[in-house]
Amino acid sequence: LPGLRHLDLRNNSLVSLAHVSFRNLTHLESLHLEDNALKVLGNGTLAELQGLPHVRVFLDSNPWVCDCRMVDMVAWLKETEVVQDKARLFCAFPEQMRNRALLQLHSAGLDCDPLPPPSLQTSYVFLGIVLALIGAIFLLVLYLNRKGIKKWMHNIRDACRDHMEGYHYRYEINADPRLTNLSSNSDV
Repeated sequence: LPGLRHLDLRNNSLVSLAHVSFRNLTHLESLHLEDNALKVLGNGTLAELQGLPHVRVFLDSNPWVCDCRMVDMVAWLKETEVVQDKARLFCAFPEQMRNRALLQLHSAGLDCDPLPPPSLQTSYVFLGIVLALIGAIFLLVLYLNRKGIKKWMHNIRDACRDHMEGYHYRYEINADPRLTNLSSNSDV
């Protein structure tokens, strides 16, 4: 995709951009990464973004974790003009750093003692549990209503049987060899 100009990855629950290469996207003009679950951008990603000549990067509304891993990103943000609205990037974790602008951080104030909270991302395990619960409720409703369903199925079967008996009767008449000979020898 070397001709790609705009890449919109907003609201995709992205947790990181590790092992993502933008190297061949030399015509990229805008990269939207807003409303994801990005905590920090690694040095490799920063270098690749800086290597794109015309790109504008949008990073708003991500839960940035302001600890010692953020030092390189903060230094990059202070130097680069690639990031649009970089003054609107704020820390989300740890609690004592919440709502502090990333541009106002200093490397001396960033430590790695507290563990970052689990990332806010789509949990497929939780989705599976919810779907299993819905399935179990559906099966319970079917089990509790089994007599009504059985009666309903018998009614449908009887209605189909009555309807099919008319076809069966006509088929027997048409299949009777004595009547078939009469119809084929109607000139006699």
